[in-house]
Amino acid sequence: MKIRGNILSFFLMLIVLQTVFCKTFAQLKRVRVEKTTCWHERDQIQGYKLLVVMEYNDSTIKILDDYYDLEKLASLSDSIKLAIVGQLLQFNGDLSICCRKVYRYYYEPYERVCVGRPGSQTYPISIDALYMINKIVRPYGISFYSCFPVVIDWKTKKELNDCPDLIADYYKIYEECYKEAVRAEKIGDGFQFNTTKYAWYGAIEDTVREWIE
Repeated sequence: MKIRGNILSFFLMLIVLQTVFCKTFAQLKRVRVEKTTCWHERDQIQGYKLLVVMEYNDSTIKILDDYYDLEKLASLSDSIKLAIVGQLLQFNGDLSICCRKVYRYYYEPYERVCVGRPGSQTYPISIDALYMINKIVRPYGISFYSCFPVVIDWKTKKELNDCPDLIADYYKIYEECYKEAVRAEKIGDGFQFNTTKYAWYGAIEDTVREWIE
């Protein structure tokens, strides 16, 4: 029994040492957003894509996912997520074309099936940035909030992907949500980006809040 106890103590000590080692040598030093050129074989589009770069003490991880699978960011603290959101908001006005076509970027077996199909085929980096923010602040159930990377006029349902001035105006909503989250030091439910003026194609009505000038 004494030998078993010593063996158990030994393994417990190894677990503690491993935990300390990981915290010491795998600390996140810096996180940033990069814009990279890309060619997507399936979509046949030469364009750009935003990616999140996470620098640790001993490694660098680039999170670039064509399907907006940003699950790797879900476990990060809200303060780090907000740092990423703040950098994504800097792409306001970037009209460079994203190398992906408009598509429903979510897991259909686990999400509602979005109704309809937008007419827009492409979208700029300014919308790529907002769509990434959606996935960061709403990592689950995104199909309820934004089925496709297409911004619409909520009342007329007109698609606005080719209306840079209106997209820039929509950024103001995100900036307000971002500032409020920074003040509160958490994301919470305050990031309500669908409004009665601007919203995302396929959003359900329950996610839409009143637009306040």
